[in-house]
Amino acid sequence: MTAESPGGVNPHYLDHVVATAQSHEIAASEDIVTGNGIKLIAKGTRIDADVRERLLEHKLRKPLEDCVTVVGGVTSVNLEPVGEALLEKHPLLRALCATERARGAPASLAALTLSTPLQTLVTVYAQCQEGRLEHAVGVAMLSLSLARMLLPGDIERHRLLATAGLVHDVGELYLDPTLLEKETRLDAGKWRHIVTHPLVGHRVLRDMAGAGQIVADAVLLHHERLDGFGYPRSVGGEAFTLDGQIVAAAEWLIALVESDASPLTRARMADRLVPGEFSPVMLAAISAAACEAPDEPVELSSAPPLGEAVPRIVRLADTLRRFDETRGWIDERLAEASGALRSVLEAGLQRTLRIQASFASTGLNARNAEQLVGELSSLQDPHVYVEIMTMVGELEWRMRELERSQRLRGSLLLASEHAVVSDLIGRLRGAPV
Repeated sequence: MTAESPGGVNPHYLDHVVATAQSHEIAASEDIVTGNGIKLIAKGTRIDADVRERLLEHKLRKPLEDCVTVVGGVTSVNLEPVGEALLEKHPLLRALCATERARGAPASLAALTLSTPLQTLVTVYAQCQEGRLEHAVGVAMLSLSLARMLLPGDIERHRLLATAGLVHDVGELYLDPTLLEKETRLDAGKWRHIVTHPLVGHRVLRDMAGAGQIVADAVLLHHERLDGFGYPRSVGGEAFTLDGQIVAAAEWLIALVESDASPLTRARMADRLVPGEFSPVMLAAISAAACEAPDEPVELSSAPPLGEAVPRIVRLADTLRRFDETRGWIDERLAEASGALRSVLEAGLQRTLRIQASFASTGLNARNAEQLVGELSSLQDPHVYVEIMTMVGELEWRMRELERSQRLRGSLLLASEHAVVSDLIGRLRGAPV
């Protein structure tokens, strides 16, 4: 785990608090007491760089998160204008958050009751990186809206899932911030730290006033997938609860929104892009809501030109062809494997089969590059070309994600089992056997 043991103060979280103290007044909301009962910091004392080392030297009777408050920090009222600005900017977000009878999503966030520890946590998260508050508010609004679609009438559950969406990524505050920088190359060891952030968030939130078990459990699942191919615990099936699916789908959707790469097109294709990752009911609700929105302008300049598109499609098709050629070898390894290795191989097989089916749905003949050029050139509707390249881009990303995940899972196996996974990855990449 990345967070410190119970009672200890996580240095990365404390550094974020100290950084926030440069723009906001942060003070102890009560006496901060060590585990053996000694008053370390009196109520009202400023929390800044001057007290950092003292806090790190001792285990505390109560979590630091429960003992500090931010003056002028983020409150629920501050969330409404952020939400309104996001709806104004993003058509997909407007479509998914549209409601006829309920209060609008931004106003509903403004009506949330956020405890002092939650306000502090959200404020520190908002300060840690530009755009973090907008990201959190977007996931909160989408979690609320999906909950309204799939859990109609359950007002309390709507509130809890909106709260979970708002704080879904607070576990990142407890990681080495260099791991989250865009330029950082993530090998298996570094990625193993990244994937702990839902676990850390769960630990922080489960006993926090204003959060609790339901919020924490949804946060824990926000990177899981129904087919068991998510993280940090690779849960699937019934273990991937509807609450977890709602926050996970909201997080996936806000990534589409933030990408600015045909988000409406991608959401409308959800049942083809991410089959098996969420329940059919969830995907149908997303696709239906996206289809209600006016068509976004087709920007052919945002799609790759034909000269770039053809090699990409051929490369993807070649990988899937090698998968077909390797199926006999995979089946033999599955027959011999047991336990963890079998689970890794089976999960990878099922995910690749779904990617293969999605690619086949494009109807492109990628085994003949000349014919492929003709097929793409003959497309009269630019929407179709954008849709095809959207599909290709998504499947390319999923193949990369699949490889990264299998490398991580393989690194946790016995050496002989790890070698099997590495061999499979090499075969799919076209390495000499």
